Amino acid sequence: MDFYKRALELKDETVADRRYIHQNAETGLELSKTKAYVMDKLKEYGLDPVECGEGVTATLGNGGRVLLLRADMDGLPMPEESGEAFACPTGKTAHTCGHDFHAAMLLSAARILKEQESKLKGTVKFMFQPAEETFQGSKNMIEHGILENPKVDAALAYHVSPGKMPVGLFMYNDKGTMMYSVDGFKITVKGKGSHGAYPHAGVDPINIGVHIHLALQELIARETDPAHACVLTIGQFKAGEAANIIPETAVLQEQFVQIIQKSANFLFVE
Repeated sequence: MDFYKRALELKDETVADRRYIHQNAETGLELSKTKAYVMDKLKEYGLDPVECGEGVTATLGNGGRVLLLRADMDGLPMPEESGEAFACPTGKTAHTCGHDFHAAMLLSAARILKEQESKLKGTVKFMFQPAEETFQGSKNMIEHGILENPKVDAALAYHVSPGKMPVGLFMYNDKGTMMYSVDGFKITVKGKGSHGAYPHAGVDPINIGVHIHLALQELIARETDPAHACVLTIGQFKAGEAANIIPETAVLQEQFVQIIQKSANFLFVE
């Protein structure tokens, strides 16, 4: 069977799955609506899904080596401004990082592979992961045995890059590691509060935080290998409650990503 042709035949269903998940965006580890939807669809396709920690897994195939296919399914804690008919109505959550698409693609893959199960040489294990954005989901599912029973031999994780790559371009890697993980950290600067009219009486944590922010950029310029793609993002800087008061503390939340590409392969599908 032509798997690409079958995927095109399932386009409308994939879009419908994606839009449901998008409209019902949830964040973090507890994705009750999303989990229920994924499990119902997998059952509809003839699989026997089970919870794995806060995520969902299912297996099909005929024994032998095990390939894990993974997709995340959590959204972000932010309002949606798309104006789409299927926009999330809560005003607090939104799928703005593509995880709705990832989960929908994996559902379609599960259906296609189930239809061809008798022809498979090996086993396919599905991993629908929560809390990718908070770096908790994979740990949670690993702690609950996602890589065991059956033991996983290799894994592929879906990710999309809409608007950044030509349609039909697929990147995959067959040797070593293609992308390293994200490390987040938090810096709390403790100063001494005072009235804004008497800055000499306090220790301004905002001023200190600004200098830390600027100095951290030097890590990319002078401390990392220029042959590697590295990103350091300060996505959160919070301090103070009033315009005329020097606060006690300032908090910087950061995300450091080091991406080392090895043996990247490209496949273009017309």
